[in-house]
Amino acid sequence: MNTQAKLHDHRHDISGQKRGIWHHLLGRWPSVLGLLALFANVADGGDSHVTAMIIVIASMCYLAASAIGSQRSGWIMVGAASVAVILARLTGLDPTATLLVMGVGFAVLGFLRGNDIDRRELGAQTLAFLGFSAVALTAMMVNPVAALYLAALAAIGHAAWDVVYFVRNRVVPRSLAEACFMLDLGLGVAMLFTAWIAPL
Repeated sequence: MNTQAKLHDHRHDISGQKRGIWHHLLGRWPSVLGLLALFANVADGGDSHVTAMIIVIASMCYLAASAIGSQRSGWIMVGAASVAVILARLTGLDPTATLLVMGVGFAVLGFLRGNDIDRRELGAQTLAFLGFSAVALTAMMVNPVAALYLAALAAIGHAAWDVVYFVRNRVVPRSLAEACFMLDLGLGVAMLFTAWIAPL
């Protein structure tokens, strides 16, 4: 094989590797999206209040998708929750209270639907929403260092929840569970790191 042919093959191999990397990244777009959301939220440092709010949003979206009875609604609810937070801020309402009311509303809606949905799954999501929201709300009200640890607990706990539902492929799309996992775990680690370097 002459030198020109070897050079051509080498360039072909490099081009193939680049296409392979790009194809892999496209296949893992939920992880990339989750990481982008993570960087956007920790670019100016870890914020326990923001992290707590994100966990309330995440658990509310799981609950809403369960109440609606459609996995595909998970991503729609992410958008709806984000719009609700923005509108609440613009109108002077409390964003956290708005999300809590939405969560309770979806839980009631789900249980009123009776046998049209999986009531056991809805019950699990309702309890998870109440539990994660309780930890998140506490994180918003305690001293700054304790808030960081509580926000980390909520975020890492919800990351584990994401793994369960990614494996089960239930309630929300796997793409949402994957993106949420990357964001939640990253936020949890960021909160712990911020707490460890915080002055006593």
